[in-house]
Amino acid sequence: MPSMKAIRRRRSTVKNIQQITKAMNFVATAKLQRAKVKLAAAAKPARAAFDIAFNALSHDAASETPYVAPREVKTTAYVLITSNRGLCGGYNTQVCKELARHAVDNGKNFIIIPAGTKGRDYFRRRGGNLVESPASSGSFDDASKLSKLIVQMYDNKEVDEVFVVYTKFVSVLTQEPVVKPVLPVSAGFLRNILGEGETWEDLGFFQKPTGETTPRPEVEIEYEPGLEEVLDGVVPWYMNMFIYAAMASANLCEEASRMVSMDSATNNAGEIIEKLTLMFNRQRQSIITQEITEIVSGANALQ
Repeated sequence: MPSMKAIRRRRSTVKNIQQITKAMNFVATAKLQRAKVKLAAAAKPARAAFDIAFNALSHDAASETPYVAPREVKTTAYVLITSNRGLCGGYNTQVCKELARHAVDNGKNFIIIPAGTKGRDYFRRRGGNLVESPASSGSFDDASKLSKLIVQMYDNKEVDEVFVVYTKFVSVLTQEPVVKPVLPVSAGFLRNILGEGETWEDLGFFQKPTGETTPRPEVEIEYEPGLEEVLDGVVPWYMNMFIYAAMASANLCEEASRMVSMDSATNNAGEIIEKLTLMFNRQRQSIITQEITEIVSGANALQ
């Protein structure tokens, strides 16, 4: 059994750790509220971008444009959105494992564009084919740089399809890693996102529309200078908003996971402190009992 001095030292260390985890829990709670506001602010412009892209893609001639026409898939790109910091439970590991499962099921050659150091380090240790990403945080500028890189790689036929891998917020205790296609763009996929298809595609950016949707007017729209030129501007904007909203969703999940992890760590530290206190008291009582026994035995020997 360890000495009283060792138990006292360990208990003091655990108390210091408990104070740190408690403070980190408070910080994560405050950041969680800000992340909710950020995701809510991104929902409306993201929905507008999806709506404009869907209107353009609904045109009959859109199926022949480069961003819509399907290709023979030789290389798949995965945009992996993870955190830059740890201490958030299994948040990063879950989304990385989801990417690995999807890549195995897809069966194509793939590259990974990591937006976050934890995902980059995870696949670097496992020998993944990584592309250096310009994104280092969840800002709109980073999302814009990343979307430009993806569109450029798609235009140069370096990749033939693109998926975004991120985490969808369900509740504070539940976050779901998802893989969503972004290129080539599908009008049917956008229809489901907007709540007009047979099934609703939940991205985690905004809630499902309630009530009956207003039918779109059957009007032939003319695009100037042409549909392909319009899509050249619309699709990168759609990509930009998709990635930015995915980053906002991932940031919300990160803070929720960190808050839960730090709360659990604080509770665990409290349990360890109780056990160490009980061990310390038993050790002290044992020493006191032994000393009393020696005193009584010595007194009896003198009689």
